[in-house]
Amino acid sequence: MLRFLLSQALSVVITMVVVLSLVFVAMRALPGDAAAILGGLDTTEAQVDALRRQLGLDQSVAVQFGVYWSGVVRGDLGRSIRERRPVAEVLRDRLPVTLALASFAFVLALAIGLGLGLLAGRHPGSPLDNATLGFTTIGLALPEFWFGFLLILIFAVQFGAFPVIGYPVAGDVGVRLWHLVLPAVTLAIPRAAQMARLARARLLEELGADYTRTARSKGLPARRVTRHVAANAFPGLLPLLALELGGLLTGTIVVEQVFGLPGLGLTLLGAIGARDYPVVQGVTILAVTIYIGVNWLADLLQIAADPRLRYE
Repeated sequence: MLRFLLSQALSVVITMVVVLSLVFVAMRALPGDAAAILGGLDTTEAQVDALRRQLGLDQSVAVQFGVYWSGVVRGDLGRSIRERRPVAEVLRDRLPVTLALASFAFVLALAIGLGLGLLAGRHPGSPLDNATLGFTTIGLALPEFWFGFLLILIFAVQFGAFPVIGYPVAGDVGVRLWHLVLPAVTLAIPRAAQMARLARARLLEELGADYTRTARSKGLPARRVTRHVAANAFPGLLPLLALELGGLLTGTIVVEQVFGLPGLGLTLLGAIGARDYPVVQGVTILAVTIYIGVNWLADLLQIAADPRLRYE
């Protein structure tokens, strides 16, 4: 177990270094000058040069790379070029919206996906099973931006049941959750389809195992057999659940844009357009840290749930 944890920690460090270095290089490779974009159309060349020196963009890429990693190691994410305040404050203000949306969507996906998958797996070939397979096919094929606009058109514009766009950053929790219903459903359906398909496959695999046939031959009630099968199938679902939970952070980029939610996704898109390097790097650091942390936790939970995977 100790060797596994050490290897995982080393993998985390290497992944972080590679990803963050690639983000730095990719941002500098984009066309456009952050100082010129920030200054606007009426800014003179002298003013742009002064702004470039003020932001440290006049230095070589190697020097900027060193400053960048020096800040990362010290936990200093720098200052936003566009908002003129520390990146940590920007993340602190925008993260709650994204976490609320991702958590809401994950709970919906979990309830729908695992519920349908387990029911369909218990009754293969039934109308419910066929309906679940149809749902997974459609759900995985739906583009999130198109599905989001469709939900807005039907439930917000046509029926007026939900807000069209925006999110109240303050106020009653129920009102804020009501604004997140359509975005959460938009995020949840494709992930619920993936969860349902894998849960069904895992359950069918365990139902065909030798221990299941033995339990049935001994006359165990179907409910007890299903409970044992579900317990054995669940550890195999943990990696997928972790991937889907981590992937929600990237999925919010499109959905927040569609629904006008002031979260990390919308902030990231705005920062890329404005060449706000510190904010892009800060959002990436946060997203990669959460993604790797969730997957690492899933690995540990899978080992705890399945003794066969434990390392000496």
